[in-house]
Amino acid sequence: MKTLLLLIFIGLFAPFANAQTFSIRGKVTDKENTALPSTTLLLLNAGDSTMVNFGLTNSDGVFEISNVRQGSYLVRVTYVGYNTLFLPVGPPVGQTVDMGVIIMEDQRTLLREVTVSEERIPMRVRGDTIEYDALAFRVQPHEVVEDLLKRLPGIEVDRDGGVTAQGEQVRRVLVDGREFFGRDPKMATQNLPADAVSKVHVFDERSEQARFTGIDDGERERTMNLELKEDRRQGMFGKTSLGYGPDDRFTGSTNINRFDSKGQYSLLGMGNNINQQGFSVADYMNFSGGTQSLLGGGGGGGFGFGGRGNDMGVPVNFDGRASSNGVMTSWAGGLNMSRKMFGTTDVTASYFYNQLDHDMNQNTDRENFMPDGNYDFRQISDQDNQNYNHRMNLRVDHTFNSNNSLLLTTNGSHNKTNTFQNSSSSTLSSTGQVLNASDQFNNATGKRMNIASNLLWRKRFSTPGRTLTTGLNLNASSNDRASQLEAFNRFFTGARAEQIILQDNFQESLNRSIGGNMTYTEPLGNRLYLEANYRITQNRNEVDQQVYDIVNNTSVVNDQLTNIYNSTYLYQRGGINFRVSRDMYSFTLGSSVQATSLQGELISKNQEINRDYLNILPVARFNYDFSNFRRLMVNYETSVQEPGITQLQPLIDNRDPLNIYQGNPELRPSFRNSVNIRFNSFNPVNLFGYFTFLSADYTTNAIANSVTVDERRVRTITPVNTDNNLNLRGNFNLTLNLSKLKSRMNVGTNLSRRESIDILNEVHQRITNNTFGGNIRYSFTPVDQFDLSLSANVNQQLTAYQFSTLEQAYLNQTYNADVNWNFFKYYRLNASFNYQIYAGRTAEFDRKIPMLNFGFSRSFLRNNSGELRLTGINLLNKDLGVTQRFDANYLEQQVTNSLGRYFLLTFTYSLNQALNVLDGAHRGGGRGPGRGMMIVH
Repeated sequence: MKTLLLLIFIGLFAPFANAQTFSIRGKVTDKENTALPSTTLLLLNAGDSTMVNFGLTNSDGVFEISNVRQGSYLVRVTYVGYNTLFLPVGPPVGQTVDMGVIIMEDQRTLLREVTVSEERIPMRVRGDTIEYDALAFRVQPHEVVEDLLKRLPGIEVDRDGGVTAQGEQVRRVLVDGREFFGRDPKMATQNLPADAVSKVHVFDERSEQARFTGIDDGERERTMNLELKEDRRQGMFGKTSLGYGPDDRFTGSTNINRFDSKGQYSLLGMGNNINQQGFSVADYMNFSGGTQSLLGGGGGGGFGFGGRGNDMGVPVNFDGRASSNGVMTSWAGGLNMSRKMFGTTDVTASYFYNQLDHDMNQNTDRENFMPDGNYDFRQISDQDNQNYNHRMNLRVDHTFNSNNSLLLTTNGSHNKTNTFQNSSSSTLSSTGQVLNASDQFNNATGKRMNIASNLLWRKRFSTPGRTLTTGLNLNASSNDRASQLEAFNRFFTGARAEQIILQDNFQESLNRSIGGNMTYTEPLGNRLYLEANYRITQNRNEVDQQVYDIVNNTSVVNDQLTNIYNSTYLYQRGGINFRVSRDMYSFTLGSSVQATSLQGELISKNQEINRDYLNILPVARFNYDFSNFRRLMVNYETSVQEPGITQLQPLIDNRDPLNIYQGNPELRPSFRNSVNIRFNSFNPVNLFGYFTFLSADYTTNAIANSVTVDERRVRTITPVNTDNNLNLRGNFNLTLNLSKLKSRMNVGTNLSRRESIDILNEVHQRITNNTFGGNIRYSFTPVDQFDLSLSANVNQQLTAYQFSTLEQAYLNQTYNADVNWNFFKYYRLNASFNYQIYAGRTAEFDRKIPMLNFGFSRSFLRNNSGELRLTGINLLNKDLGVTQRFDANYLEQQVTNSLGRYFLLTFTYSLNQALNVLDGAHRGGGRGPGRGMMIVH
């Protein structure tokens, strides 16, 4: 099967490798035969005038456009002060078209009065980089980089702050070429002021290994670099905001930045009780729900609703608005430093602190589908969670000489959590009869520490392409947790019974990992390379879980739940890759062998679990660059998921009597084949672009949960291997620039198909889930002072069962309207309306939620450095956090409390290096009289 896939892959794309290309050469001069350097030449399709490639003349006026495929073309020749020429491209002689000497004629204009004004070119193309001149796009005082990006053609910003450039998600945002508070793009886009940016560069960054070796490995990461204005590089800038409103609602934030020629320093701080987490709080999920997220409560099912973990379900809709997820009070602050030291050492370091208090009330309704009759589960829960988190990052890159460098990266975190949860639940038959009920209280505290370090030495040899990279990895983490559980369970079917559980649970775990890796590349000539790699990692995990039953106010060891075990995973992986690197394409074909050994010791049970796995993992990558703006990428990868020690333990965990978990020592690893195809095309001349993504995952021996439900609706959950799973996904996005209408439009569609096996009461059933959706966004900007944005997103999901004619169908719709209006120079009005419609299988699951917000502000003080703003959120007081998800045998809806309607009056003060004595020009002007786009090297 693997061999067949590789043969098909190679055969499919072999024609690209053999495609015939030619070069276009010539020289550009004026009528006096003086060379014109830096003349721009665009190669256009003769049929539709779309840009195919570009070139630029050198200091002698000579140009060459290489790797041109056979076809009919025009060359557009432009130079400031000369008439633009359109010249046909003749047939090539051999592999070259010589256009000879191209003579440009002066533009002659009779002027009575000369007005000198600065020419602003909004967008340039420099090689494979798209450069935006931020000064050509008007920004308002106190706006952040995210607001600037929304105005740039070819760039989109979604409601959650994610940035897409030319159809691809931006993964990294740099500031003057340096990381800003780690790799989270939103740290820069949502905190740096827009008027501090001079240029925005968008490009595909190659992998660090490819940048070092010079060998294209086909890996790309869409990256954005924010180039600061010269005055901001030598001084201090930032802003501070304070806001207050009825019901003691408050918000405050500050960011202060000081940059110079050698580095950058930044301070961030924030606090509020309006559910704005502000900065990245990746550790929030570590404590949300406390121990209930591990083992469930009140029949909720800690290993997932319907017998699957939450990550296994297919979300119908997840409302990502912060105001819809309980009530949060957040405090955060951080420091960031990036500096070049001793001339050859780059040091980047950051520290960040988060504190989050979260109160959440949640109602859960779940309809479970069973062959002998459906039943319902209902739960009401109250949670009070606190999280205190410290994060530190360090990166030191030292260059000994042009051929030797050393890179050290270290990341550490310290996290403390407190969780209090009350829940009441009941299970009902289809006729409304109560089958069981549970009331639970859980109090848990936890502490987690983690540190990860990587030391990498890189060496280039005298032979170009011959390199050696060696690395050492060290990781250590600890996780200590203490919890108290009080539960009162009642069973109303068969022999009625009541059960009271009082338990104390203490768990200490320690994980240590050490490993090394080596990669060697050898040139074979003609830009062919051989890469050999080897990696070894040993992971040691020690867990001590002590469970005590409280009987007559006395702690008694629960032998069944107490568990002490150690496990050691040893990974070894070696492989060889063959790489081909050409101007227009690159190709990688290789394979590796992975040997995994597990040695587990169940000390409390006096048992051992030893497993050895051996897998062959082929890989293939193909990149084809039709031009700098049209690229095809195809990747084929394989991976293995070994079962963990918890899944392999033959133990029964009945801490939640309504949801019992039992391990399976017979589990085997799952093997995944994955194919991804991406095609991206963007025309910087007319700003037309489209992006397509297709992926297929085929998994053998997939690990899933088998669920057994008895007559009392008690579930027993066991991980098992199932038949093969298939997951197909695809999307298509189109970007249009309607310049005559002063508008932009984005249209996208997505579809997916997932085929998996569900096991319920020992019956294996294949489930097919199909998702179809589409979205459209229209932006209208008739003048710089006004913009309107309309969008719609519709998703239809269908689920079919192998042994049932019943199909589940769900339709979810989201509609948005946003308007911003700046008037009378100092005033600004904005409003947004969001309307969400959830349509479920039954009327009980249908929801319609309108959300209306507005803001009104007035700028004042010198150079508009101050702003007073009145904000109203959720004016209709209708907002609710709604989450719907379905899996093979259930449909679930959760409704979470929210802030409701609130108002804020906020004052913002902007600071720059000269303490706001700079003239207004530094805040970005309107568009100059320049051309819309320029191509340069």
